[in-house]
Amino acid sequence: MNRSAVLNIRIIRQGFLIGLLVSLLLTGSDGRAANQESGEYNRRATATAQLLAGIMPNPPEPVFNRLTETDAWKEHQKWMTAQWAQVRVRLATMEAWRDAEIKIVNAQKKTLVYPFSGPDFLNAYVLFPDHGRFVFFSLERPGSLPDMESVTLAQFTKLLNDVRGAFRDIFERNYFITSYMSKQLTTPWIRGTVPVMATMMALMGRRIVRIEPIDLFPELTHLYDGPDKRPRILLRGVRIDFANPAVPGVQQIYYFSLDATDKALEFYPEFLNWVSQFKPSTALLKSASYLLHDEQFTKTRAMLLESADLVVQDDTGIPYRYLNHAPWHVKLYGRYHKPVRPMAYAYQKDLEAAFKANPEPPDLPFPFGYHWRGKQSALILARR
Repeated sequence: MNRSAVLNIRIIRQGFLIGLLVSLLLTGSDGRAANQESGEYNRRATATAQLLAGIMPNPPEPVFNRLTETDAWKEHQKWMTAQWAQVRVRLATMEAWRDAEIKIVNAQKKTLVYPFSGPDFLNAYVLFPDHGRFVFFSLERPGSLPDMESVTLAQFTKLLNDVRGAFRDIFERNYFITSYMSKQLTTPWIRGTVPVMATMMALMGRRIVRIEPIDLFPELTHLYDGPDKRPRILLRGVRIDFANPAVPGVQQIYYFSLDATDKALEFYPEFLNWVSQFKPSTALLKSASYLLHDEQFTKTRAMLLESADLVVQDDTGIPYRYLNHAPWHVKLYGRYHKPVRPMAYAYQKDLEAAFKANPEPPDLPFPFGYHWRGKQSALILARR
């Protein structure tokens, strides 16, 4: 082995150990942030998220008074309030289904892994509100909360319009459209997934304790800063600690931006090992563009099958043939529909037959995935 190869292996191993150490130092063994009480939180970040959510900051943040007094914010408040009232009906249905169908012992000690998530904190938290840790990864960059103190009134009006644009699809369809997110999350005022996730937290009555960048592999970050070979998408991470003011303890979400194809993961060979350290985990997959049906994503698929003991997904997640035998037990809900034409390659004849078998699966009373109109969605629940 030449000297360069030895150096690269050493860099990778050191980066993984540093990332693991950071994770262990920042969290307790049950996934809750260490040495934090739910009474401690970042007032400015929480107030910013509330402002974006159309909620009057509580407790009041006087520096934002000039913004909440504008007609633009009052109109935004009306729109968000009306939309959220409709969404809450859907969420209540999801919560009732969750309580009846998903039983997880010691959920507060579990980690939810959500590949290809975008900023979809909403579905993850409604289905798994008691999990102590959430790990998301997708293409979109984390970004940061906008600076509301320095924004001009004209800029603020544009910002609120961008917020509404970012939320329209998740409010109506219950999923984000990947091709739209490239524009929705890269406006001059909404940059990345963090503003959207923070706004969802505010809508769900959660407080933000802290938001901080996470670099799992600093040596690799330094290495790829140079002009030599580097990944198309650099690994970028953020951790958000958040709290339910009515419940002691702090939960946390890790969000990473990266290309999860097998080839791109060669640049970060320890990333999936870092994710799988939290096993046995829960896996959530929805509206995932059938990526795990593609042989470019075999490493991510294998990691999920090895580390998860519960998978909740639509038909765009792990192909049914990997789950319809021991050690998995599968329960189906709703109706199976063939993928739309651009994704026809992901049609699953065995899954369609399973849905048509007697007795037919129970209805799914909420939209979940691409077939969101009416009661046309399908859900696959697999337990190890």
